[in-house]
Amino acid sequence: MFIRPKKPEQEPHVRHTLAELGYEFDMDSGDLVSKTTGEVYTYNQPGKDKKRCKEVYESLVQAASREVYNIITANSSGLGMQPIAVPDANQPHCTIYATRGALSKKHLVVLVTGHGNFAAVWGWNVLVKCGLNKGSVIEYIRECEKRGFGVVLLNPNENIVAPDGVSETFNSYTGRSIPIRGSETPNEHVGYVWTHIIRDSVAQSVAFVLHGSAGTASVDLLKYDFARFTAKVVCVAFIDSIHSTFMLTSGAITWLGRCAKQWEPTTTTATSGGGGSSSTAIVFSERLGCAVVEVANDSEFRELTAALCMDELLDYVESSFRRGPVTGIPESRPDDDGDDLDLDHDFGSSAQGLDDVQFIQNTYKIKPSGEDGYVGWE
Repeated sequence: MFIRPKKPEQEPHVRHTLAELGYEFDMDSGDLVSKTTGEVYTYNQPGKDKKRCKEVYESLVQAASREVYNIITANSSGLGMQPIAVPDANQPHCTIYATRGALSKKHLVVLVTGHGNFAAVWGWNVLVKCGLNKGSVIEYIRECEKRGFGVVLLNPNENIVAPDGVSETFNSYTGRSIPIRGSETPNEHVGYVWTHIIRDSVAQSVAFVLHGSAGTASVDLLKYDFARFTAKVVCVAFIDSIHSTFMLTSGAITWLGRCAKQWEPTTTTATSGGGGSSSTAIVFSERLGCAVVEVANDSEFRELTAALCMDELLDYVESSFRRGPVTGIPESRPDDDGDDLDLDHDFGSSAQGLDDVQFIQNTYKIKPSGEDGYVGWE
């Protein structure tokens, strides 16, 4: 007789705060420091073996990431961002964050972090090892507010809710959970927020800043809601994005060529005076469909690129706001002859001969989007 083995009881999920672990962020330097000694956190700690050092690090990345939420919503930090439940607070939900009056500002910047991270963190490793200013979106938010932009911070990776009602990422939680309606995947989350919150907001123009895997979400918006997306969005600033132009219409490819730019790390570009990105190394990527700026990054962290390119990237966003949306580009199907591809755009001195770029047209038939865009966004 077969006897089914009894499943072990699931251990309760414990979320330690940064204070409980004995650490805090120094709000002047941004460093992660010990509450008792004031020493800056280092991975290899005296008197602890490699296994224990790893355990400490793994516990800190979760707690430090959640602490950033407390900082961006605290009035004492000067940010005081407002939480918005998605889809709403009466059901399983995640939270996005907006600066005061963001959705009624003339210019709105939408920040979207990459795979696996909590909403306000570019990279867990950079946050813990390099500090708050380089590992989180806080400096972007502050600089956007200085320039008069509203900011909405999306939360694409918290796709599930634990039994205690707290939203989690798949990287931070492995127990029983239920999916969040409209945010079952990162791209669906971005699509839901675009459709229900951003698209019909008072903001006259929108700029997306997307890191890593989040870049694919803007490509989905171009694919499924082309007309309304291009009528409101002035530019997309990619940071080390992994998107591609595969399955995009020629109209969407044309729009990317005119209104998007990618910043990605390299160790071969000479650093600028401030140690940031170099604006001289600009090339055009056929795979990405846009200009690429190489950012000098000799560190071990690719995620540090977001901090290194911030000033130049936001200058690009600001110039795009002054220009306004690029409209009048016809949305054509992937099987057209490509005659309406217009790449007459200034990508910089290193991007010569764009007329010679040949795009391979896809033959797959994309079903036209419905009246409300992608059918997965209610």
